Amino acid sequence: MKVIIKNIFIISLLFVLTESAFSENAGSRGAFTRGGWAGARYVAAAMTGEVLANDVFSIYWNPAGLTELKRKTRLTEEEVTKRARTGRIDEITEEDLLSFSESGYEKVFVDAGVSYTALDAERDAVFTGFAFSLFKGVAGAGFYSIMSTGIETRDDLGNKTGTAAYSGSVAYFSYAYSANVASVGVSLKGIYESIDDAQYAGAGADLGVQVYLLPFFKVGFMARDLGSFLTPYNAPELDKRYDFFYPEFSIGAAITSDAGFRIAFNGTKRLEQTGFIFGGAIEYDLSRRVIIICGLRDDYFSSGVVIKLLGMDVSYAFSFDRIDLGYNNTVSIGILF
Repeated sequence: MKVIIKNIFIISLLFVLTESAFSENAGSRGAFTRGGWAGARYVAAAMTGEVLANDVFSIYWNPAGLTELKRKTRLTEEEVTKRARTGRIDEITEEDLLSFSESGYEKVFVDAGVSYTALDAERDAVFTGFAFSLFKGVAGAGFYSIMSTGIETRDDLGNKTGTAAYSGSVAYFSYAYSANVASVGVSLKGIYESIDDAQYAGAGADLGVQVYLLPFFKVGFMARDLGSFLTPYNAPELDKRYDFFYPEFSIGAAITSDAGFRIAFNGTKRLEQTGFIFGGAIEYDLSRRVIIICGLRDDYFSSGVVIKLLGMDVSYAFSFDRIDLGYNNTVSIGILF
């Protein structure tokens, strides 16, 4: 595990150091895959999901975070002891006791979530997915899509000729496994893009790592769009060719305090661009049922709230739009069975 993590960081560093040799500050094919509109909590937290992700939305942000669902579905030995001493025996299940008496015991669970973002400039983004225990790890499947309708089309003279529609979608199949303090996750992706009447299809992969360096200090790494590509299949005016994406690398860290604060920060490198993107966020557990969040990502503010209600996490995020300086609204719901 240590060798794998070391190699991942070395490879990503080499990509960053050599990017000027083969990329310029231009756009990348398939940029819609990295929009980040999946799960209101992570949008509010300045998109630091590669280190904070710990639920079904990890499928998008960092598949390694899926293993955190195992921590959520079982009580620690300390929690069992505390509840027993305070007379809260009814809150200790037989499965919690089995997790200590049988080393091979794994609780079966399913985590499901859905997210919707109303973006400025008449764009919409949705994510839906579910995750479940499988063998010694956690598997997941998800779907992410961003859409825009009513796009004006014009001729060479600037005259309006009509309207067009755009959509970009990604289907995820993820699996994550943890060993001691480190978790590794992989997502295989099917990719689809439609620009008016032209259609494209392709595939790719994401790779993520999360490591607890200390019980209160966690780091995360995410490599997005490794080997991802699109090729036209319903665009007769285009030659059939493979358009490969530039990958994106993110690394982040999070600190959790006993007072209920979590501080997260990250840096992102898109190989088609010369600069870096930086983000930082603060989460505060206002109570056992309410979390408030605020963040800043390259001077763009975001905020939000998570409410734990009837076994669900209901979340809302407000964020400023980077394209035309408008604002976006994201809502999401997650439930763990």
